[in-house]
Amino acid sequence: METMNLFKVFLVSLTFVSASCSKNPIDFYKFSLQWPRSSCSGGTMKCPNPLPVGIGTSFTIHGLWPQDANDEPVDPYSSTHPCSAQPPPTKVQLLALIKSLYPSLTTNWPDLKNPLVPAANEDFWWKEWSKHGTCSDFPSKPFDYFDSALQIKLQLPASLGLSSGTTQSLQDIFNAISSAVKAKPELACNRNASTNKLQLWEVRLCYERPAPNELVKTIRDCPSSWPAKGPCTSPQDQVTLP
Repeated sequence: METMNLFKVFLVSLTFVSASCSKNPIDFYKFSLQWPRSSCSGGTMKCPNPLPVGIGTSFTIHGLWPQDANDEPVDPYSSTHPCSAQPPPTKVQLLALIKSLYPSLTTNWPDLKNPLVPAANEDFWWKEWSKHGTCSDFPSKPFDYFDSALQIKLQLPASLGLSSGTTQSLQDIFNAISSAVKAKPELACNRNASTNKLQLWEVRLCYERPAPNELVKTIRDCPSSWPAKGPCTSPQDQVTLP
């Protein structure tokens, strides 16, 4: 009887620990793509001018973000949010684990401020991993976390149904992307620091939480009731893709 009672106490304790590690559990993933020319002309980021060949004419990855049911980012790993049984890899360990992905990461997930500097790209990947990967479904498998983002990017239409150098209403942009990816996106605008014109800055696509041992891959509608962030205020706003 005493052994059984101790076992019950252990199960209760285990449940409590598990609950404390799930302060805001994952409901879905948000995959964020940034348009380099908009990111670099918005006045908050200093980039090479011109951007290196191959960067600037297609979307690049900003991040893959686990979100809770309220569409809020899941907190990263910390002493107050120990979301996995073991601490996540250190920076050195992380970079060693994803080394084979470097060629694809450098092309598809560059640090736009210094895209040709390997250390800058590594810092960017480490920053995104620390903030969004450590409490994802891949806390001990960073290769799968980064590979999920790369596979998503490589399977999307390159332009997401858009044409560089054009200006359209936000609604038309939303419709074009929805048609291209078969799901409702979330959009983010900024303003060109020189012209003050509205620009399409980011496109965020939403994905179902994967089954165990699978990558993030199943697209779904994003939950935002108003599908734009930043200074865009109306579906009829005229927005440029520089």
